[in-house]
Amino acid sequence: MKLMLATHKRLTDQAKIHDRPILEALSKVGFKLNDGIDGTGWPFLFRTRGGGYYFNVGCSDLIAKGEIKILQNSDLETYTQKGLRMRDGRELAFDAIVLATGYKTQSEMLPTWFGQEVSKEVGEVWGFDTEKQELKNMWCKTAQKGLWFTGGAFSQCRAYSKYLALQIKATELGLVD
Repeated sequence: MKLMLATHKRLTDQAKIHDRPILEALSKVGFKLNDGIDGTGWPFLFRTRGGGYYFNVGCSDLIAKGEIKILQNSDLETYTQKGLRMRDGRELAFDAIVLATGYKTQSEMLPTWFGQEVSKEVGEVWGFDTEKQELKNMWCKTAQKGLWFTGGAFSQCRAYSKYLALQIKATELGLVD
């Protein structure tokens, strides 16, 4: 774990050097940046939360050039029939508003979905289990009968869904406990 965290920090520092021009341009237009948990970048966010990061596939360039404008939720007073009213009094009209709403983990949502009792039974979802050296309650049987989790990027869901389905089938057929 220590080696993994040190490696993530080093790679994040290198990526920031490589990406400095776009990061500076994004920062200038108000795009909020962070280095992940203790500077470990996106890999540890993925391992601990299953999200909380963004990969540039061209949109960052458009934001940096001002072709896509961004506003911060903290500057928003309310939604109006035509768009938004900002805390500074400006009223902005929009044809469409796209919300980047943030991210709540499955652990945070578990009590809402299934109640406190099930949430306590299952425990944390995602997060790295240093004892087992794997993600907690992901793509495996949980302590709550019949409750299984998948998540992450499409590539992971696609790859792990087969193994998850085989585990569920084996459990349902009574081949494993």
